[in-house]
Amino acid sequence: MGDLRFGWGNNSKLNSNASQYEMRMSWEVTTASAAFHRLFNQSLLGFVGRVVKVFSPPQSIGLLFEFGPGERDRFARLVDNRAFPPKTLSEALREKFVPSIMIPDNPGPGHRDAWWRKLAAGAAIGASFREQGTDTSVHIAFNSTLCDVHVDRSGFAVTKDGYPHWDLNNVLRHLTLDLAGDKLPWVLGSVAYLGRNNRPIFQATLHPWLAVDLPSRDNDRTAVKIGLMVTGNF
Repeated sequence: MGDLRFGWGNNSKLNSNASQYEMRMSWEVTTASAAFHRLFNQSLLGFVGRVVKVFSPPQSIGLLFEFGPGERDRFARLVDNRAFPPKTLSEALREKFVPSIMIPDNPGPGHRDAWWRKLAAGAAIGASFREQGTDTSVHIAFNSTLCDVHVDRSGFAVTKDGYPHWDLNNVLRHLTLDLAGDKLPWVLGSVAYLGRNNRPIFQATLHPWLAVDLPSRDNDRTAVKIGLMVTGNF
């Protein structure tokens, strides 16, 4: 038989009330691990020493973990290789080309857009990187001992003309879909039906929704839209 689960408020699992095996085998961790493998072609659990917390809906699903012995530097190199292109032509010729798919929240003081990108890094536990795109997006943040890997429902970091920028409406969606789940989880609700293999057959989360249409060639006025949105796997 399947397992029907409802989520409201903070449903994160802590290592104080669940075993490491239960946390590692939870559907939230396996889903986040699959998204990580899609980007890096490596197992996320290979870097994990101890799972500290599992993030469950209505939070953005994922996990907070301590690095295994010696794994932090290997993890940092892996992420850096997918976030920063080779700096010189000789490096590009010497190294196997890997397209940059992660955008650092804090690119350093030498970048023209550093001031606003630091805003996104402020809530992270350390170095913060986001998958490019406006759909579901892997968000990675780590310091010397801890790492947070979760899947945001709404990505907002995109690259155009060689420079990253934020998509306004997706920033608003991120605030209401993802940050609200972390900071105001009682305004969201979720339901999941897990199969015999502890994988979601159905998972949905109900969120508030906010969008702004700005004046453009196709639209001559500003419109603010407020409503509800359902996201998940159906």
